[in-house]
Amino acid sequence: MDNLAGFLKAALRFILWLGKKGVEMKQLETVGIGIAGMVVIIVLGCATGVKTSSTVTPRPPRTEVPAEPVEFQLPSKLPLVAEPGEVSEPVPGGVIDWSGNTVRARGTGFIDPGAKNKAQAKLMAERAATVVAQRNLLEIVKWVRVNSETRVEDFMTDYDVINTDVEGTVKGARQVGPAKYDSVAGIVTVELEINLYAKDGLADALSPALGGKVVASSVSPRVKEFFQEYSGLVIDGGETGLKPALFPKIYDEDGNLLLDTKNYAGYLTGQTTLQFISDLDKLLARPELATNPLVLEVKQVRGKLGTDIVLGPKDARQLKWLKDGFKYLLDAGRILVRV
Repeated sequence: MDNLAGFLKAALRFILWLGKKGVEMKQLETVGIGIAGMVVIIVLGCATGVKTSSTVTPRPPRTEVPAEPVEFQLPSKLPLVAEPGEVSEPVPGGVIDWSGNTVRARGTGFIDPGAKNKAQAKLMAERAATVVAQRNLLEIVKWVRVNSETRVEDFMTDYDVINTDVEGTVKGARQVGPAKYDSVAGIVTVELEINLYAKDGLADALSPALGGKVVASSVSPRVKEFFQEYSGLVIDGGETGLKPALFPKIYDEDGNLLLDTKNYAGYLTGQTTLQFISDLDKLLARPELATNPLVLEVKQVRGKLGTDIVLGPKDARQLKWLKDGFKYLLDAGRILVRV
């Protein structure tokens, strides 16, 4: 505002000087109008904060927003690779099908030839066959290997709760197809099965004796590196005589435990299983695994029942991350054991 007052004084002196010089009134009016316009501009600039200076305020520097890190993605889950019957143990009255994830048993019942009501006689024979199949299934289940030292029967003997749970699992077995009638022999055959790994399956019935479950942590850098480099992990038992079990263990040559699969029992379900195979060439021909699988040869088999896996020093070093990554290998269906 001080600048404005000074400007008005100077303008007034200038007009008076023009009047003394004999400038005509019209010209003085024009000069006055011009001065008045400049006064208005100055007043508005002061009121609105508009700068009369020609200096341009520089823009602040542009801040670059860092890109979001790409979240690691597990490879797509493979459908079950092991085919039913590929690795199986036939036993009297049934079979333990490790590749098919089942235990099956048959039972027969005799149709009373002297019965007047033939339909009723067939129904009674079918019920008798079911009872026999359940009994046979229970006997077969007892011989399933849990690990290198234990069969299911051992757990049933040591734990009453497991004995009850296993018997309950067998009683809840599902029938495989319709009953088969042989009218010439006068018998009915029924086949029943339960799952090895599944909710309400055999491994689930053993859970009270398996101890605490490992809680999977976030994917570690070494697990990420494995999935980025390899299409899957194959433990090749070759000609070592390795036997399948529900929960095998993996050791190095010095006896250090690399993995105890029973700690992951809660993650083993019908579609997420430890898969046992016999034909390695057929497996590696599959496009999902043929890219670059990591195949490790079993150097030695240990344990009374021949299910403990021992790896050589180099292979054992490659699997130091296995406890962290086993759950993710199961989820992706990319860990297989050849027996």
